[in-house]
Amino acid sequence: MKAHVFAEDSNTTAEDQTKPAKEYFQGLFSMVDGLTDELSESADTNLYVLSENFGVLRGDQAITDSTKSREESTTIWESAQEELLSAARETDVMVILLSTDTFDKTAGEIWPELVKAAKPESIWCIGAARSTLESINFEGLEKKDCSVISYQRVGVARTGTETREELLQAVNREATE
Repeated sequence: MKAHVFAEDSNTTAEDQTKPAKEYFQGLFSMVDGLTDELSESADTNLYVLSENFGVLRGDQAITDSTKSREESTTIWESAQEELLSAARETDVMVILLSTDTFDKTAGEIWPELVKAAKPESIWCIGAARSTLESINFEGLEKKDCSVISYQRVGVARTGTETREELLQAVNREATE
């Protein structure tokens, strides 16, 4: 089973830029790191961190290895869209935890393509603002028998305890079948 988690960076960081992105970004980002670790117990999990300063980073990638300088021909948003589409094609579990602006510039712009690329019977968890969730058409995912779990973001919280538990239970059920 494969899982992909997409989240934004955090303003709170470690001083050591040689740390992997999942350890470099701190503060509320620790919720994303913890969720990624929990998903890793049942699935081969990849974390992607979207950072305007460093580009699109994999969770195990050190900040000093940032690809942003190599992304001159594409923007961070285009790179994120490519990663999202690639992940949607192969993933059993897709987790997208983004603020309104970042969601709009990435997943929001390519939502119909993401739905088309989505693997049937996959699990999708979207953490976003109410306005974003209301603008997303989940019908295409539901037609593919995908499980859709949504979390209406409150302030800077990327996901809530109930949503996290619902996601982990769905993943554990799928992993044991």
